[in-house]
Parts: sequence; C-alpha cells; structure tokens
Amino acid sequence: MNQHIKTVSYFFIFLFLVLFLGCANNEDKNDAAKQDQQPNTGINPFDKKELTVNVFKIDSTDVNGTKGWGYDIFVDGNPYVHQPNIPAVMGNSGFGSEEKARKTGEFIVSKIKNNIIPPSVTPEELDSLGVLN
Repeated sequence: MNQHIKTVSYFFIFLFLVLFLGCANNEDKNDAAKQDQQPNTGINPFDKKELTVNVFKIDSTDVNGTKGWGYDIFVDGNPYVHQPNIPAVMGNSGFGSEEKARKTGEFIVSKIKNNIIPPSVTPEELDSLGVLN
C-alpha cells in the first residue's frame, strides 16, 4: 500500500510540473507576440516620410484567384506594401469593399508611423476594425 501512495504522489508531482511548465511556456510565447507589436524604441526611419494608401480593385481571377479590393502603401511615392488580399487570414480573398481595404491600409500606416516594424496585423485586429467579410 505504501508503494502505491508513493507512485500516485510521484504521478501528481509529475503532472503538476508538466502543467506548470506548459503554462509558463505559453506565457512566454504570448509575451513575444505582444513585443512584436510594440513600438521600436529606436529612431523611426519613417518619421519624416509621407505615407499614402492607394486602394485598388481586383476583378480578375488571374491574380492568384483573388477578387475584391486590396491596398498599396507608398513611402514618399515609392511602393512599400502591396496587399492584394486580406492579410492574416486563410485564403486569397480580397477585401469586400473599397472602404474595408482603405481602413486596413490606414491602420497599417498608423503602425508604421508608430515605428511598429514589421507592421503585421492579426485576425483579432482586423475583426475589431470591422473589415473581415
């Protein structure tokens, strides 16, 4: 009986350690993801630049099967981002409207202006912007 209690005790200690270390590892990943979206504290190379958003319509399936709207971001008139489909979501669909593409492009520009480089976007951010189809 004493051996059985010892075995059960070891099992629960092992289980506790696995759960504890697994949770700690997830917190580290979440912290890393949040840091990716934090402004870089260094000099912002885009501080004095003109950033513009141009929206375009894709109505041909010749472009990766994409239909809808996309956006380009220009820095001082030079192409910087070309986004013909909705970023951060599965598939090659374009945005459902010109307004949704523009809103997303302007959101990305705000990240660039705040020195969040690369200016990635998450599905949650797109959802909060109301731009998902």
